[in-house]
Amino acid sequence: MKLTPALCCWLALGGLLQAQDVSVEKVKASRCHVYLDFEYIWTFEMVEEAADANVPILNIITFGEEEHPFRPEQIAIYDSGGRPAQVEKFSIDTGVEGDPYVTSFLTVLGGSFIGMDLEGDFSRFGEPQRVAIELGAHEFQLQAVDCLDFEGLAEKIDQVNFNSPNIKEDFEVLGIEPLGKKTARRKGRR
Repeated sequence: MKLTPALCCWLALGGLLQAQDVSVEKVKASRCHVYLDFEYIWTFEMVEEAADANVPILNIITFGEEEHPFRPEQIAIYDSGGRPAQVEKFSIDTGVEGDPYVTSFLTVLGGSFIGMDLEGDFSRFGEPQRVAIELGAHEFQLQAVDCLDFEGLAEKIDQVNFNSPNIKEDFEVLGIEPLGKKTARRKGRR
């Protein structure tokens, strides 16, 4: 797996945390959501930048070989009333202050990492109740977790050897349990 500047920053942040034994508390709604299995890691965090400005950050790590097209409409973020947010664009840090790469289409590559901010109006989505993502033939339902547990998981993810021939073994050694739910992608919208 190639280490990009965004991955290094994300992993370094996780490496600064000191939690060792993480037991993940599942909650109904949270700023933090996770999906973990032996093929994909999805992390979602709603960051409050101002009183009414929430910015969702989505990270994807893939361990397989498949490539998939990915568009903003494949991401569903639901508020407590079950109303979805409108995700409009992806914004990817280029390393140049104030000059992100903004797009409405990406290809998610196998064996890679990508991190992005999501653009749209997320003012009423401070603690989403549900986050679901469609990719390829699957829908990933991320698990809402306590944000302290989320930080502990980030530390453990930082310790995974992404070049390991057996990711399951790394997860077992680090005490990382699968989280979230993967189902067959349904025809039509959620």
